[in-house]
Formats: sequence, C-alpha cells, structure tokens
Amino acid sequence: MMEKEWYEVKKRKLKELYWEQNKGNPYLPNGFLVYPHEIYDFFLGFINHPGRVIDLGCGNGLLLRHLVENSEHELVPYGVDFIEESIEQARRDILPEFADNFVVANVRDYVREMPDEYFDFIFFDPYNVHPKDLPETVNHLIRACRTGGRIIFYTYHDVLESLNFEWVGDFLTEEVRRKLKRFDHPEVSVGVLEKS
Repeated sequence: MMEKEWYEVKKRKLKELYWEQNKGNPYLPNGFLVYPHEIYDFFLGFINHPGRVIDLGCGNGLLLRHLVENSEHELVPYGVDFIEESIEQARRDILPEFADNFVVANVRDYVREMPDEYFDFIFFDPYNVHPKDLPETVNHLIRACRTGGRIIFYTYHDVLESLNFEWVGDFLTEEVRRKLKRFDHPEVSVGVLEKS
C-alpha cells in the first residue's frame, strides 16, 4: 500500500472508531472507554521543567489537558491530529484557552514545518506514521526539540502485540534506539530521548 493510501485508510478507520461509534463519550476520541488516569499520570512523570509540550496525534487533547492541569511546571500545550472532529473538540471543549495551538494536519507533514529548537516536550507515537516516513519524521522531531528537552516515543501494548514488537524502540532505527531510555508500563511502552 502506498503511503498516501496508508494515511487515508488509517484516518478513515480511526474516524469511524472514535467518532462514528462515539455516542458522546469524550474519552473515545483518544481510544479509551474511561478516563485513563494511570496512563496520563505515567506520562506526567516525563515532564521535568516548564515549557512547550506538543502531542502529535493528540486526539481531542485530553492528555495535554491532564499535563497542563496536573504538572508542577507551567506548560503551554500544542496538538496535531488529522481528524477534524477531534481538533474541533480540543479547541471548543478540552483546552479552549489554547484553541489556536491545535492544528488539523497529518503528523508527517506537520513535523516538516516545525521550528527548530521550539518544543520542550514532544509526545509521538511512531505507529501514526508510515514506516517509510519514520526516519525523516524522527529527524524533524530531534531538530524541533529544544536542548534539554525530551522526545517521548510511546505506543500501546495492543499495537506492539499486533506487530510482534517488544517495545516502542522496535519502530525506530538502531541509532535512535541506542539513545532512548526505556520505560515500561502495563499498557504503554515508552522510550525517552533527552536532547543534549
């Protein structure tokens, strides 16, 4: 399957799963039936100073709101998702005071335009990008991350199992994988790259 078709199929499937079957559940646009406190608190542990945080593939922004509301550090949230309904909900209901920081876009395309050394924390699930696009995408993430910042690579264990992967690092090149610090959670696999 060509990359363009791969993204179209992924968007169609996610839109159907998260929105056409939503029935008003505000957690479903992020793939959960109930609020995932434990997972979001796990992610909160990777925030170690104030700054700009972006979630690439943010759904309706619930993770970002959790980080902003619960971090001991002042954060400015940014979110990108290719499902229009999710971004509209983020702007209208989840983080309306930061509405201008939410963008409808394909993550692969968005990262190419991110400013250098701009974000302190970048949350990125490599499963959201076609495997052929991953090396270039990761290079853009490293460029856009500020010195002293962190790129938090993550994916959920059901995805890893479906791909027969052990951890999120299996998506990435050996060079990037060697730079990651691995963190395991019962539901999510995380690799953190500290930019020095």
